[in-house]
Order: sequence, then structure tokens, then C-alpha cells
Amino acid sequence: MVTGTGPTLQFLTMVDGSIDEGGLHELLARGLSATPYRRNSLHARGNLIEIQPNEEADAELARTDEDDFLYFRWRVEATPTDRTIGEAEQIALARDIVRVVQADRLRAIVCAAFEDKV
Repeated sequence: MVTGTGPTLQFLTMVDGSIDEGGLHELLARGLSATPYRRNSLHARGNLIEIQPNEEADAELARTDEDDFLYFRWRVEATPTDRTIGEAEQIALARDIVRVVQADRLRAIVCAAFEDKV
């Protein structure tokens, strides 16, 4: 198991759909049993999770481009804050973020060194 807070354990989930920042924050807080931290971030499972608008967001390209996820509306970045977090925990967190988001009929794609395991 890989441990530490190296870049391979940080991951990004691109999220698309008609939800605002507050709604996405609330959805993730509830779905992950996370603790709100700031307006656009929360703590969950030894990670700081930050919600940012995607500056490259484009509704048309998110529907039609081969790399559609690059144009999704939101970036949800998970950064380990606990040095004991390993890859298995990050994979489980990524799966749960996708599950929570997709249950609300939003689209989600994980971008990570371990994305093939999600």
C-alpha cells in the first residue's frame, strides 16, 4: 500500500449538471458524511475536498467533445491531509464521490493516477 500525501493520492473529480456550488457542497457533505470547512470545501475521510468552478466549462463541448469531462462545470479536488491515508482509501473515496454525484443525476469522471481502479 502506498502511504503519504504524495501527488498520486490527490485526485480530481469533474462534475457536470445543473447544480450550483452550494447544492454540490451540500450534496457531498450529506452523501459523504463530511464536515463543512468553508463555503467551497469540506473535510471527509482524511481529505480536504474543494469545489471549484471549471474555468474551461462549456455546456456544448461537455455534451459533444471526445474529452467531454474537460468541459464539465465543476472541479472537485480531494487532497489528503492525513499522512496515514493510502491508495485503497482514496479509491474508496473517489468511488463514493461518483456514487453520490450520479445518484443526483449528475455526471462525474475521476481523474487520478489510480483512475483505472475506481
